[in-house]
Amino acid sequence: MATAMIQIPFQEELLQQIDRFVEKKVVLSRENLIQTATEMYIQRKRNWQNLFSYGELFALENNLLEDDVMNEIKANRSRK
Repeated sequence: MATAMIQIPFQEELLQQIDRFVEKKVVLSRENLIQTATEMYIQRKRNWQNLFSYGELFALENNLLEDDVMNEIKANRSRK
């Protein structure tokens, strides 16, 4: 896979936190942490998009309105 170099400004405090992870060997390098964090962020966004798409399709197929969903959530919470 082709790679590209980018420059990203970081607040000093955030960079220090990243460096502490590197020093403690939680991550291999700054680069590794940033790449992993980016991949995780993208995957989470995809997961949320998939979940919302499923919910919209389910609501459409079952003729549910937003109020129906909210009422079900409230009823479920009150049973706990």
